Amino acid sequence: MKTKPMAWIVGGVLLLAVTLMIWNVKGTQMARASDYVIDRNYYIIIQSNSAWFNVMVNGINTQMYSRADTFSTSLPINHLMQSDINRVTYNFVPIQGRDDKDQTLFGPNKEFFIHIAIESVHLETRARERITLVDARYDMETEQIMSNEKTIFDMEPVYQQAHMSTTGELRLKSGFEFVDGHGPAIPSQHLIAEFRTTDRFPRFHWLDEAVVLEDTPKLRREVRDAYRYIHKLIESGDFGGMRRIMEPGWKNAAISLNMGNSADDFIRSVEPYKGYVKRREDGRILQPLHFDHLETPLELDHLQFMADGRVVRLLPNPIQWERPGATHTTFSRFVFYMNEEGVLMVAAIVL
Repeated sequence: MKTKPMAWIVGGVLLLAVTLMIWNVKGTQMARASDYVIDRNYYIIIQSNSAWFNVMVNGINTQMYSRADTFSTSLPINHLMQSDINRVTYNFVPIQGRDDKDQTLFGPNKEFFIHIAIESVHLETRARERITLVDARYDMETEQIMSNEKTIFDMEPVYQQAHMSTTGELRLKSGFEFVDGHGPAIPSQHLIAEFRTTDRFPRFHWLDEAVVLEDTPKLRREVRDAYRYIHKLIESGDFGGMRRIMEPGWKNAAISLNMGNSADDFIRSVEPYKGYVKRREDGRILQPLHFDHLETPLELDHLQFMADGRVVRLLPNPIQWERPGATHTTFSRFVFYMNEEGVLMVAAIVL
């Protein structure tokens, strides 16, 4: 199948690059656009048990997990932040255990808990602030989600700090799906919380033009073609092409991460041209797209929709590198949106 030309722009960065650059700005005030004041680096802290889940910040995925045991992580999120109000969504399926046929049982569990906090670190003073965004479990008598009076650390929740705050209010919504690319979609719920920050971030480039997507064979073909287009750029070593399609997103990332004010500032800091190559310096080799390599039918593609149905990606992630003989795989996790002209474009790179 031929890959048709497309217009492309990107609004995200690789997690490793984000992490490295956040720690590299310690004690340093970088050049920045006058319209934005970003004095802090922000992190989301996630601790969960007995659930499959993915956590989204402002509609974009930050972490996915599909095992029932305890999970804990802390991730940088400046590249997903917006000015004033930020929304965090915990998309989850509670796990009860396994039956005698070793099949997963879904449903409320007394062992279930979810704790989500937001922490900020000032770039110069290193002063830290942390608020409790979500701390909840099941009331097993009613089988309803309830907020804990004290956190899982047996401490009072903190909702107000000098530069960020939350009300402690949670919203629970049903009618969603959990998709990890390794099995069928599972009905899920969203636990939603919001927080405010005084820092001013650039607005997502795709936010005002992305339309609500419908899962159709046409969309599935276009998503595949999107991955084929990016794969071809990487395989041919066309970093100039990658730069052209990613420039607006790299500019956004440079501002959000205090690297500077332009895509060039981002490139100088992160050196993405070392990653978007057929063979990486560590020996990892770009792999064929799995849906072409295995001739997977369209209807078997696992689509994950985000941002109220305006952003989509294919799971497992098709753009990947592997080292011969190794078991670890490196992914570049693109997600896409469609503008009002019907052109599919890249919204972000996520977990």
